[in-house]
Amino acid sequence: MLKKVIKKILRKNKKGNGKHPHLKSNNEFWVQKLDYEAIDNRLKFFTSVCQDKDVLHFGCTDWPIFNPENNLHIQLAEITNSIDGFDIDVKGIENLKSYVNQDYYSAYGDIPNKKYDICLVPETIEHVDNVEIFLKNISKVDALKFLITAPNCFAPNRINNFVLKDNQFIEIVHPDHNCWYSPYTLKNQIEKYSSLKVTKVYLMESLSMICCEAVKQ
Repeated sequence: MLKKVIKKILRKNKKGNGKHPHLKSNNEFWVQKLDYEAIDNRLKFFTSVCQDKDVLHFGCTDWPIFNPENNLHIQLAEITNSIDGFDIDVKGIENLKSYVNQDYYSAYGDIPNKKYDICLVPETIEHVDNVEIFLKNISKVDALKFLITAPNCFAPNRINNFVLKDNQFIEIVHPDHNCWYSPYTLKNQIEKYSSLKVTKVYLMESLSMICCEAVKQ
């Protein structure tokens, strides 16, 4: 029943040419507006940004589902000038070393005072235990640009990710995820808990992913 109601609301919003009643009924305090750029293909975007660059990649092992055929770190290693990796999955790092023989770190204190063009943090922030500590340490990296991504809780396809059955809420979600993000809450946490300033917001893969581009203030 709940899914039918939500689908009905989505259909109404589509027909209404973007005229959402809640925007009119809510006080401006509750309404957050962000400019964004749509990106169709996440991998092509990362490839274009990281081409011939020195990159530090957080969450590089794809724990716990490692597949060398679609591992982002391995793919980017083919087009970057250099790509170092950070992951708390020490066993995964040892495995990844057999595919990409560059530097890896598993503790914030291990990251050297090394200059990077890009600090890439794709679909990692929703896994961490303490977002404030995580973002503060990321912002210490000596990088010209930071790209931090997360799944978008407001993506239209999320409506198909749960079922209500026999008094159970059945959810399709990575078992290690701790939270969902919206474009506003991802930007808000980055700027609240780090010294970074978000300069662009991207919505990727049919709105399913958020990417915040940030720089040091």
